[in-house]
Amino acid sequence: MNIHLFRKAWNWDSCLLPVDDNTFDLILQFRVRLVRIEPTSHFYASGTYGTGNGILHDTDANFHLQPWTDLEWETYKREFVGVIRNHWNEKFILSPNKPWYRPRLGSALTAANVQCSLSIQLVETSAQAHQTYRIIHPRETSFRSFADPPNRSGMFTHLDLESSWNTRMTRMGTVVHSVSFLQTTVSHEFGHTMGLNHVNGTGNSDSNYGLTLAQRENVMGMGGLLTASHAGPWINRLRSHLINQNHDDTKVHFTGRVADMQLIEYWDNDWQPPTTAPATT
Repeated sequence: MNIHLFRKAWNWDSCLLPVDDNTFDLILQFRVRLVRIEPTSHFYASGTYGTGNGILHDTDANFHLQPWTDLEWETYKREFVGVIRNHWNEKFILSPNKPWYRPRLGSALTAANVQCSLSIQLVETSAQAHQTYRIIHPRETSFRSFADPPNRSGMFTHLDLESSWNTRMTRMGTVVHSVSFLQTTVSHEFGHTMGLNHVNGTGNSDSNYGLTLAQRENVMGMGGLLTASHAGPWINRLRSHLINQNHDDTKVHFTGRVADMQLIEYWDNDWQPPTTAPATT
């Protein structure tokens, strides 16, 4: 197996670095430009636009843009990278189905695992950037933030770095309960940037965000839960770093798993404590 340490692409770069004889680190590297949208800004992004009159025109409604203070903007930029990396960085391990890596000439093959890392560098120009995100400060709180992977862009609000609750009727086994899910919007949207779809199919209908509890609590549903399927962006990129040299190499496959324990980030509003039978004498 030949190993290409560095790869460049239009949507992100990556590097695959040996840590020890049994471990590699695959780092997805994003250069991101954050654009400060003011009431006077002129812009167009996937049907959403501003003409400098303080109104953001969206497909569903209009929104009133508020000005940023310098402190708000610098705080947002500083926290943006941390929020996304806290959710996605070093959360998965890719395990091979057989030994594939020879650490030294003449040594035996090892079944080296691959750690999944994420790097984000903020840049100043679109020419430098893999992704360009416009950040708005609307008066209203109902703007639907979005990522637009084909155009390497997106639009988020000043509130999208904070976790918020969404309540939906959700199937829990044989019953339907009102359940509140905690999610950070920018973490969900960055999943789209990496090529992940909604948990229940492509689209923005309520059902695409899930029907069952397991689907709804997924980060690509309405919650924050990571699953093995979310390692897909790293598995896909790994293929461009590992170059098969013989038939045995073609038999090597990697499976993702979540590396750490996770918090439960939902609340069943209709939960009732189990009834206790009265004591008998």
